[in-house]
Amino acid sequence: MEIISFFNHKGGVGKTTLVYNIGIALAQEGKRVLFLDLDAQANLTAAALDPELILAAWNDGKTIWSCLKPVVDRSGELRTVDPQKIRDNAWILPGDIRLSEFEEICPQGWTEALAGNAGGFRVSTTIHRIAVTLGAQVSADYVLADLGPNVGALNRTALLASDGFVIPMAPDLFSITALPSVGKSTSLWVEEWRAARGSAQRRELEFDFELPTGEPSPLGYISQQFTTYRQVPAAAYKQWIDRIPQEYQNGVVEPLKRAGVPIPTQNAQIGEVRNLSSLIPMAQKSQSAVFELSGTEARGSQFTRARDTLSLFEGLASEIVSRLPESR
Repeated sequence: MEIISFFNHKGGVGKTTLVYNIGIALAQEGKRVLFLDLDAQANLTAAALDPELILAAWNDGKTIWSCLKPVVDRSGELRTVDPQKIRDNAWILPGDIRLSEFEEICPQGWTEALAGNAGGFRVSTTIHRIAVTLGAQVSADYVLADLGPNVGALNRTALLASDGFVIPMAPDLFSITALPSVGKSTSLWVEEWRAARGSAQRRELEFDFELPTGEPSPLGYISQQFTTYRQVPAAAYKQWIDRIPQEYQNGVVEPLKRAGVPIPTQNAQIGEVRNLSSLIPMAQKSQSAVFELSGTEARGSQFTRARDTLSLFEGLASEIVSRLPESR
């Protein structure tokens, strides 16, 4: 089982749309996929479940908060819940606004882990243990995590739980200028976690759970949300698209390479997604992937465009999987 996070410090880059469509494409190919909604805004949950099911999950204690509450309260171990089945091969652990309460205890847990305190490791590995436990519960091939747009303590635990991460990019100044903070923060976390693991080993601490390696590989970026003119990116976007490769190399790859993280040998750009405009709200309305839209939901040329995105998202999924580091 592989854990892949989708992450960018900059919001509004179409991250959730990518996670969902890539995951459903993998499921259609016969892979078993577990979605983890690790953004307190729960946009991935809204994309996958209708409001009635979301409310039921909240009322029945079947969101990620139900897993986390005993850890936050210091009243016990992680609680396991049954992920919601959304396709034959796809499940989701719904998000919850109360994720913020877990994030509040993460800094102290991190400090304790760095000091060699066993309790700190328990907090700092919470997301990894949720992914591993619930992933095994549904026999997942891939766990896809949707992270919020920040470099906070929750995303630290999520990224260190991951085998690799994908950065969705919009062709604009703000998306590009967010890259150095991603690389700087992630490389620092990797080095600190490595030191914490070393301290635990020297102290001969014993755990009843597996510590994540904590070396998430930067699998690459996906350019999206741009319009084209005669199949070429419009000039307003092209100037930013042309800058992304070098900015990604300098801001993300180089810091992580210095931190000893495995770097894929492929071109940093995984692929690109042109502006899907009106197809996105149509898909969101029916909790569908874009390529699942029916002829009554998308008509004429829109339906053709929607169907054509299946090969696009299958290609992105295949490319992402091919970049994952070998099991360590």
